[in-house]
Amino acid sequence: QSADGLGGIYESLFADSIDEPSTSYGLIAECASYPDDFSSVTFKLRPEAKFHDGTPITPEDVIFSFEAQKKANPQFARYYANVAKAEKIGDHEVKFTFDKTGNRELPMIMGQINIISKADWEAGPSGPRDITKSSLQPALGSGPYKIKSFEPGRNIVYERVADYWAKDLPVNKGQWNFDTIRHEYYRDRVPAFEAFKTGQI
Repeated sequence: QSADGLGGIYESLFADSIDEPSTSYGLIAECASYPDDFSSVTFKLRPEAKFHDGTPITPEDVIFSFEAQKKANPQFARYYANVAKAEKIGDHEVKFTFDKTGNRELPMIMGQINIISKADWEAGPSGPRDITKSSLQPALGSGPYKIKSFEPGRNIVYERVADYWAKDLPVNKGQWNFDTIRHEYYRDRVPAFEAFKTGQI
């Protein structure tokens, strides 16, 4: 099971709106296009989108993220079952082709993919890693937070990324205001409640 709050280190192609049904806004991708029959969707990536190490997010990262998450999680394999092909069609463009037409939801579903770094997983500091296996090595993200420290089974601490590339996008206005976020784990409700009473949480 992944650590609580881990989603804060990643970004997706589009960001879902929490108060508008079936609505998403551009994040890593500045726009998306699709034909009238909804047989595919093409995302145009923002040139300024980057990972925490400063490397740009590329179509290769998007395709790797799609294929890796399908491989690592049966739920994603089912969720993306109608995607027949993922391909790079330009320096900043990636296209997903579907095996059926008329499904208006599929382009939005593809915008929800969390993007991970292909280079980090295939040739990171400790060499290639298997995304299907558990690891305590922090992954490279592109979101508003990154992992500062952790104690397995006890806590994980995130710190705000000072030069977060998307901090000024309209979709992020008013968000990500805490410099540090800490998640504490308790295996029993009694010590958790005692920690609450003493002001530890």
